[in-house]
Amino acid sequence: MYAQMKNFLPALGLALLGTVAIAWMALAPTEGASVAVVFPPGTEREDMLLRVSQAGWLPVSYLNGNTMLAAPSDTPRSLLANGALLVLNADGARGCSL
Repeated sequence: MYAQMKNFLPALGLALLGTVAIAWMALAPTEGASVAVVFPPGTEREDMLLRVSQAGWLPVSYLNGNTMLAAPSDTPRSLLANGALLVLNADGARGCSL
């Protein structure tokens, strides 16, 4: 039994690596594009709006729960430094949060 499973380990590793690579490419933010900003659970909408604005981004809309869509302004700064957990490509993340 173990010998048969051992034969599948390279395929399993490639499948896992491929899934991670595709997710990373789909969700990695691109320069000058809108992003989905994920805040910690329980963050109030007003607080999300304030943090995105303080980072120099333009709040566009709320997605589900603790996620906000933001567009870059003239001088965007780090959203992670302003309390965001994740900053994702808006196009890739929108499908996951609707």
